[in-house]
Amino acid sequence: MKQTLKSSLAIIALAVLSTAAKAQTYTDYNKRELLWQVLDQSRANDYVPVFFNIHFPDKEGQKAVQSHIDWYKTTHVDFVNVKYEYFPEIQAVSSPKDWKKIKPFAPETWEEQLNVVRQLKSELGSQALIIPTVFSPLRVLIQTAGSQLSSDREGRRHFVELIKQDPKAIKPALDAVTKSLVYYIREARKAGADGFYISSQGDDLEEFGGGVFADIIKPYDRQLSDVAAEVAPFNILHICESGGHFTPETFNDYLDYPGSVINPPLHNWKDNGLSLTDISKLFKRPVLGGLNNRSQALKDGDLKALKAEVDEILKDAPANFIFGADDSVFNDVDQEILRKLVDYIHTWRQTHK
Repeated sequence: MKQTLKSSLAIIALAVLSTAAKAQTYTDYNKRELLWQVLDQSRANDYVPVFFNIHFPDKEGQKAVQSHIDWYKTTHVDFVNVKYEYFPEIQAVSSPKDWKKIKPFAPETWEEQLNVVRQLKSELGSQALIIPTVFSPLRVLIQTAGSQLSSDREGRRHFVELIKQDPKAIKPALDAVTKSLVYYIREARKAGADGFYISSQGDDLEEFGGGVFADIIKPYDRQLSDVAAEVAPFNILHICESGGHFTPETFNDYLDYPGSVINPPLHNWKDNGLSLTDISKLFKRPVLGGLNNRSQALKDGDLKALKAEVDEILKDAPANFIFGADDSVFNDVDQEILRKLVDYIHTWRQTHK
């Protein structure tokens, strides 16, 4: 199945290359076609696609749909990332034996999210890929145990320490959560998703970084990438740092994950790390990233400084590349400044020859 999918991707990419329009202005190209071109590693992509995302305040219904449409149209990014923070019903976990309380979520749990995917497919699907985020089983498990927000670092640390007390005890809970996320991936594909932004977590040094991740967490974590690769043609593996750091050795735990594109934690290495080109060669796939999502220039809305950062990143970027950040950018980012930056990036390889 995986070989068939890989062959299909190559055929699609070559077909697109033979028919793609030459124009490169914002209004006269199809972003779906240009993203497919990135997957053809026989040539560099002259047009540089861009992806930035935020955590939208509106989570459900038409407000959520409109937030995504407004972001896509205002910033000129190249695909629609359906960002959804799922807040499950809390199952009080105070000791390792309590992990058994966590069961698979009811199918209706996902209906609001699936409706958002359907509407975005209807509104924007002809011009851009629809790529929902799928959070890792570990993150959703910790949310279900009581640490609801990514910003709740203290709560997350508490549950990480609880898992370390008896790592094997979390297997039934991870299995339950993974089954629910697999259900969502399959249903979102039916609803119109072209692929998924799969967020993997747990292998940074400050959390599990090695044995526990590889032996306990990874078998469930990787299932999401496997299922996404089975059902959808364009998937991004986002390796999330969770506030910690990687070494090239721990990073190797992800080499056997499927995924069309790799989004690495480029600014979270302990000591010497890997470059964008190193990562592209290591995974033999295109890379998404480059910019520190906590860049001071981004926070300040300093377009001149941001363009200088872009220049440094793109002059050494891999031939097949999507410009982006390590992770979500500031929710209050100046979207007008971001649009100007995105437009600058799109034509950078044509204007900097």
